[in-house]
Amino acid sequence: MRKLQTRSLVAFGAAITMAATLAACGGGDDKDSGTTGGDTTASSDSGTDAGTDTGSDAGTDTGGEAASDVSGEITWYSWSPDTPVAEKYIAEFNKEYPNIKVTYKNFENVDYRASLIPSLDSGSGPDVYCIGAGADLTDTWGAYAMDLTDLAKEYLGDDYVNQFAAGYAETLQDSDGRQVALPLGGQAAGFMWYNKNIFDEAGVAAPPATYDEWKDACAKIEEAGYKCFAMGAGGEDTFPTEMYHSIANSVDPEFFLKAATGLANWDDPEGIQVLEIFKQLKDDGIIPANVLDAGQYPLANEEFMKGEAAMVQMGMWYAQYSGAESCLTAMESAGVSNPSCFVQMPMNFPDVAQKGNGSEVFGEVDYGMAVNEDSKNPEAAKTFVAWLTMTKTGQQNTTNAIDTIPALKGVYPDWSAITLVDQSVQQPALEDLMAQSAASSQTRQSQTTEETLRAMVVAIQEVLDPTINKSIEDIAADFQKASVPTDPR
Repeated sequence: MRKLQTRSLVAFGAAITMAATLAACGGGDDKDSGTTGGDTTASSDSGTDAGTDTGSDAGTDTGGEAASDVSGEITWYSWSPDTPVAEKYIAEFNKEYPNIKVTYKNFENVDYRASLIPSLDSGSGPDVYCIGAGADLTDTWGAYAMDLTDLAKEYLGDDYVNQFAAGYAETLQDSDGRQVALPLGGQAAGFMWYNKNIFDEAGVAAPPATYDEWKDACAKIEEAGYKCFAMGAGGEDTFPTEMYHSIANSVDPEFFLKAATGLANWDDPEGIQVLEIFKQLKDDGIIPANVLDAGQYPLANEEFMKGEAAMVQMGMWYAQYSGAESCLTAMESAGVSNPSCFVQMPMNFPDVAQKGNGSEVFGEVDYGMAVNEDSKNPEAAKTFVAWLTMTKTGQQNTTNAIDTIPALKGVYPDWSAITLVDQSVQQPALEDLMAQSAASSQTRQSQTTEETLRAMVVAIQEVLDPTINKSIEDIAADFQKASVPTDPR
């Protein structure tokens, strides 16, 4: 077993948020509104189908070993997917591998690292665990993982990295080039979701595309008796950084990644303008007064899922709640009794700087599946990871959950197996969103250090806190001093 490499462990309390904002993923805020924090075991007769299988396997079988010959019990730890979704994956897997018993343990994002590292250090950790994007995570969590390069070549060939979406496999390699995890799916952010039912009732004909349109839409929505925009920026959650990135793209599409990699400063004129727009959004009432009361989860998620707020900024993981069943689960988890689904729709983040830049979607691999080097059943663990990440059957099932971008090329949602609340309206919008996300040229967080993300959150909170008597320029200067750039790549 490779011991934890020498680096700051304190910083890793924040790394969960970076890895699971998401998401899942994508990406330290609990994006999962389903059951968490417990074990679940699925066998061949448990759960329901995640979707139909619409293709043959992309690679070979498990090293020539017949499915019935691979057996054993394995555990899988992660912060994502939701437990019900994981159960569906395992049930489908067990149709091909009935002799492998998989027990899934789901954690709240902020609890994942605290539980994972001690269990791996003790030698009694999970057989399979998930690793988020980012060099710190692949080097630190990946230090306990097997090198899966040979497994990937066995299934997908020597050119395996190019069988996945661009950059996905490489992002899950450690600094020594070891493939410490294989991508399950991608995650994207930089856009918003709106409740079409509220828009229709309030007379908002289309999602706002500019700052002025957003302000006008809010006036109509509030007149109809709803909150315009749900947002939680309290605590240490890194969700506010998604909004910073979106606003920065509207100011200058190149600024965010330049500053993250040290090619620009966060207190440059562009950075000053981003924080000024935050202040304007708060002063104009678009950002709500209770924004610092709690984090995005549970605050904003619950307000949106309860039908109290018309808009919220969330990433691709939120697409799953467009489903006719998952929306009910999400609303019940938010505290709604006898829920009736509303039509949830994606929308571009408004061009708040009104320079005509819009705001590009940003994304990357959400997380990967790693095999513990100390696994007692390594063949069973590798078989499970390979099935989920490198076969079209496995990837079809993960894709049909519509909460990630497919990792394996050539796999797309099977819409005939996916029931949405309003298929005719939501499906085209989701297809367009997935196309935008897959084509994104900007990374989400893998090029931004946790020190920078933390400093960004503090800067946003200082701008939004009416008790802080500090100029925008001073806030930006302190942000720059506290940030730590990554190397440009």
